[in-house]
Amino acid sequence: MTELLVSDRKKIEILKVLSDGKFYTYYHLSKIIKTNYETVKKNCRFLELLNLVEVIKIDREESASGVASYRVRITEKGLKIVKSLKM
Repeated sequence: MTELLVSDRKKIEILKVLSDGKFYTYYHLSKIIKTNYETVKKNCRFLELLNLVEVIKIDREESASGVASYRVRITEKGLKIVKSLKM
């Protein structure tokens, strides 16, 4: 098997964190996997295109803090992928 790119490893890390079924913000994910917010955002958007995660935007009007945010949760398809990984 060929070596994975750093960005691919980050996507796998994100999926593994999300595999508990909870919602996470981009910020919280960035702290857990020790990378920056933009990296998490970009990787989550890619995973969303593949239907591996669900990203929900919370508008600032709906947010308790008054700041817009994103909530990310793994999909059933994403869970199947995580379970099939041998890493």
